[in-house]
Amino acid sequence: MIVRPEIVTTKGTQGTKEEKTTDCPDSVAKSSFVSFVVCSLSKLPSTACLDDAICAFVPFASRIATMPSGRILALLIVAANSVWAFAQDAPPSAILGVPRTQPSIIDPAFDPFLRPLGSPDEPFRPFAPLGQPTNPACEGIGTRFGLGLLSAQYGTPGYGITWIPSQPVADQPTNMSVLRQDLSVFAPIAREGADAGALGLGIRNGLFSTDAILPNSGLPFPSQTWDIQAGLAYSHSWDNGWTTGAVVSAGSASDKPFAQSNVLIASLAMYTTFPTVGRDAWILGFSYIPTSDAPYPLPIVGYYWEPNEDFSVNLGAPFFLKWRFTDRATLDLVYVPIRTVSARMTWQPIRFENVRAYGAFNWSNEAVFLADRLETDYRFYSYEKRFTGGLQFDLPWRLSLDLAAGYVFDRFYFQGRQYSDRNNDRVNVGSGLFGSLQLRLKF
Repeated sequence: MIVRPEIVTTKGTQGTKEEKTTDCPDSVAKSSFVSFVVCSLSKLPSTACLDDAICAFVPFASRIATMPSGRILALLIVAANSVWAFAQDAPPSAILGVPRTQPSIIDPAFDPFLRPLGSPDEPFRPFAPLGQPTNPACEGIGTRFGLGLLSAQYGTPGYGITWIPSQPVADQPTNMSVLRQDLSVFAPIAREGADAGALGLGIRNGLFSTDAILPNSGLPFPSQTWDIQAGLAYSHSWDNGWTTGAVVSAGSASDKPFAQSNVLIASLAMYTTFPTVGRDAWILGFSYIPTSDAPYPLPIVGYYWEPNEDFSVNLGAPFFLKWRFTDRATLDLVYVPIRTVSARMTWQPIRFENVRAYGAFNWSNEAVFLADRLETDYRFYSYEKRFTGGLQFDLPWRLSLDLAAGYVFDRFYFQGRQYSDRNNDRVNVGSGLFGSLQLRLKF
């Protein structure tokens, strides 16, 4: 039953006044306590009205009283929570001036590598057993040089894939397309006092789609090649400031890895750094990598010079230079005897703090041992040159996404003991475009 308000006349000393009263139906009184209270408020006489605002609420309350109790309770909850909104301070006024720079898109709360892990006695430290990844930039040249040798063999930690579309094979009625993949993992195992060590695992795979043959031996061109190695980089700093290090690795590089003993390989590099002034140092040692461009022991001789944080160079063999000549541009050069060259120019746009653009030139080579080769000491070499342009995007967890494309040229393969045998079983492949994608750990 819905009861509408009635007009009631009351008399007082001030005169006659008309009031609205409402009879509360029994169903409302029995439905809920909330409905009963609201209905009772609607029956208050005029003398209970303290001001016009309360009196204006009386007819409104009579309507609420006829609502179902669930709706009334919901309205009361909303009204109670609205009090906090009305209690808020007014928003601050705008402040004129130079706008602030855009914050990084990487949230430190989401990326634990952008914030300290805390003290060891904290109750919850999920990344404490491994700690943050080793940052070579924070180490001395003695430790960094060993990690650099390990990275030169396995690549920067992460995964990469490169595709070279089909191109014609010279003097053979066939084409060749190449898909390359590589995976590299580093893990620090010791960093206590004067000792530092890291383990590394590198896997490289090349898939070749072709019907080409090696012209001199008549062997079919391998459909795939593998280079799987694991190694250790270790360095010790002596009391006199010298640092001695070694890099040892072993594995298999072949079209049929680990199939037989003649496809197993091992490499060794040893060095010592002698500090001079500031962060400068002499570097002396040797390196032997059986699948390198020069498959015999090579000397390591150089003077490392780092006058400031923006410039460092190793004058010798291997040669490397890093020069940040503006706040947004960096030049990197690397030369490893005899035919390994890398040059890269990196530029960081002002409006995109987490994006970098780069252009690069590379002259690279690889070697494996074919399982069915006719000469035991023959290696299967590949050489190529590339011009590359790409973009790098910073991601959480100190990762970097690299998207690149370019032009590959001067490509050829051959079997022999060293580069002087490059006309034996030689296969020349046409030039063309390529594309690559990499996900790497950023140092």
